[in-house]
Amino acid sequence: MAYAAACAGENVRRKNSVGPSTLSVIDDARVDLALAVLSLREGDTEPNIALPELLAELDEQDRITAFRRSLTEALLPFGHDELQPLEHRCRRVRRLADGKGPSSLEMIAGRQFDDGRRQEFMSQPDRLCRSIWAFLNERDAFEDAESFYFARQFRDYGRLYDAFEVDLGSPQILDAASIDAAALAAKITKNLDLKTACTVKAIDLPETSTHPASVMLIVRHGGPLSSVHDHRDDGHRRTIYYRPPNEATLIYTPSLLQIEVCADSPVVRQVASEAFAEVVLGHDVSQKPLTWKQYNLSRFRSSLRLESPRVDGYEIEFARVLEAEVRLGVWRRKLLLKVTIDDDIEEVADRYLGPGNVMRRADAFSRIGIAVAYNRVGDATKRTLNITISGAKSNLQSNKDPEERSLGFALLQQWGILSAFRQIDPADVHAMFGQLLRLHDRGEEEVSGGHLRELGLDPDCLVQGGLLERRHRQAVVLIEDGDIDGEADVAPSAKKGMVREVGPFGEVAGERPALHLEMYGINAQWLHETLLKQMQPLLGKRASQVLDPDLTLLGEMKIGDTRVPVYFARRLDHMQTLRRLDLLLRARSSTGAGIVLAASAEMPGCLGPNVVVPLLSNMSSKDEEFVLSRDGLELAYRNSFLLASGGSTPQVVRSGKQSGTLYVPGKDPLHLGGNDQLTIFERLVAARRKGSPDVQVKDLMEGFASGSPQQIFEKVVWKSILDVYISKGAKRGYWRLVVARSSTVAPI
Repeated sequence: MAYAAACAGENVRRKNSVGPSTLSVIDDARVDLALAVLSLREGDTEPNIALPELLAELDEQDRITAFRRSLTEALLPFGHDELQPLEHRCRRVRRLADGKGPSSLEMIAGRQFDDGRRQEFMSQPDRLCRSIWAFLNERDAFEDAESFYFARQFRDYGRLYDAFEVDLGSPQILDAASIDAAALAAKITKNLDLKTACTVKAIDLPETSTHPASVMLIVRHGGPLSSVHDHRDDGHRRTIYYRPPNEATLIYTPSLLQIEVCADSPVVRQVASEAFAEVVLGHDVSQKPLTWKQYNLSRFRSSLRLESPRVDGYEIEFARVLEAEVRLGVWRRKLLLKVTIDDDIEEVADRYLGPGNVMRRADAFSRIGIAVAYNRVGDATKRTLNITISGAKSNLQSNKDPEERSLGFALLQQWGILSAFRQIDPADVHAMFGQLLRLHDRGEEEVSGGHLRELGLDPDCLVQGGLLERRHRQAVVLIEDGDIDGEADVAPSAKKGMVREVGPFGEVAGERPALHLEMYGINAQWLHETLLKQMQPLLGKRASQVLDPDLTLLGEMKIGDTRVPVYFARRLDHMQTLRRLDLLLRARSSTGAGIVLAASAEMPGCLGPNVVVPLLSNMSSKDEEFVLSRDGLELAYRNSFLLASGGSTPQVVRSGKQSGTLYVPGKDPLHLGGNDQLTIFERLVAARRKGSPDVQVKDLMEGFASGSPQQIFEKVVWKSILDVYISKGAKRGYWRLVVARSSTVAPI
């Protein structure tokens, strides 16, 4: 029994290497289709699997069950990583066989298959078999169905990346057949500066119960050139260069004058939308930029009442808040207050929640429901418009009446709730480049209004430009003033635009502007790409590639006769970031000495075999065309090139009290953190210059708590520098600096 139990355990362990989607296809699909999926090999690295042959039609359930079992057993000898490609294929097949996947596939099939293929597709016995059949026989249509499926997910669950408005005046009739896909693809390729052409496919989307008729466009394009090391079966490795496939899905709804777009990059989303508006709709985005909606619910902190503003063409009887939902400290705690149309919600809140209640002190408003009673001028019919705002979404966008949508948005703008996105003018981006650079260098997800104003940035401008989004207001502040030393709560003030600071025992600690305590989320990806766009004119060859969250390869810049790689780095004043990027760039030393454009104010002189150049010190004047001075960057590179190669003599250069760099001729610079590390190498360098390179350990470690230099460094760092920068001396108990000479030629 022990042997049987051991065998059973081993079988379970091996079976776990077969993924759940693969097992589902084997168990549920018709056996011939399951065998066909398992037989696919889409790469040389996939294993050759000895699958059983389907010799005859299986008409008995026992024989079918046995065949399914034999398929699973054929996969058991292979590991989880070897079966990953197969699991990925089966997951794709299952996705279009469950939930809304089948309707997505059937919609695409109805538009792209001819009568014969459509009949064969629909003759498959069930949804899973139809999905597998399309995957095997109509791969292009299958991939289009995947794109539509994901677009529906974004639509139906409110996770659309961006939704832009087009100011055309009135809706235009548009269908897929009227779109010049080739012209649109050429425009997107040019505006994104793509190295390979993109493709555009247009598909009509019928009207549904939740969405008007639309046109979907699938934009497929290659990403930045990348590479990966492939370890072959013979033990050798090779470098494989490839362009990852990228995709953007765009949905245009003529009746709403709205462009919805899904893509990983905010720049791709914006460029694709603008290109569509120009090429397909004939819209001049330079005169009327695309807009999106931003909702700011903070005005309800001071009052839940709404005035009845004047809107041309309408008479507003009243506007009332019927529903208010707030978050309490953390997002998972919420309080919802709902009243009838005959109630005054502010009076109800004061009566049951008390004056100065949680509605005014909440972390953030997450939902507001408004009822508006109105009639159109010249029409005696009384009407009601319901407006619901939840997060960044509003129900107005799905309202099928264009007049009601316009009225709702006009009211929200007059109440100060709605602001429209407008791309920041390139000249303004140029002017605030330095401030945006400092914001990007923070590396944090949120920033306060007070800090933005210290940087000289206007939060409202950045919110409208999509670089920031409003989050919440700080509920607690730290005070060190007078008798109060610690945390204070933030409470409403009778003065407009101000808040009170209340100590732990109710004592008033003063007032400060409410705007300083507003918190904003940073759209890090858009901010990063906005900065990159300003630096790209420097480059002779562009090849943007994110190597690390804090390091991006921009391309190449020609200095003399040499093509120099150019990088963009941030947070170089953090030692952990500095060490990580240093190791990463050393591994890329085969590309030659380059330039690292640094956002940080404090930085080393070199990073790996590259010259570090501070961006803030090399900015051009505001009236010049480019934001950076090319001559300044070239001069800084030439002046520091020799030092980046180790210099002419060993030396330690301190860049701060606790940071510095060791330079040794012929070696990459070594970054040091902490006074102990700096002092040790300063002593070794001094001994080398005196002609007696060996230093006794007691002299080397004098004044330190540690008795050996090894104890000063982390284990992984010590392993990388031992016998490279520091080694044991000729005698026991002595240490010395390792020096190796090599010639390095500066660019001409």
